[in-house]
Amino acid sequence: MNNIKEQAYLATKEIIEKANLKAGNILVIGCSTSEVCGSKIGTDSVPEIGTMLVDAILSVLTPRGI
Repeated sequence: MNNIKEQAYLATKEIIEKANLKAGNILVIGCSTSEVCGSKIGTDSVPEIGTMLVDAILSVLTPRGI
């Protein structure tokens, strides 16, 4: 699961760099924990993975004011 968190962290960094996001900008992200786990969307929800993803993403966005 740490790999998922690391990938979310790195993907978020890449998105804000490529999109040139700055403080005050808004980034909207949607995802399916079922798909993250390799299942069909809506068939294998895992709230703990959702929490892990949000924590990783916010750890990148919050310090930047995004």
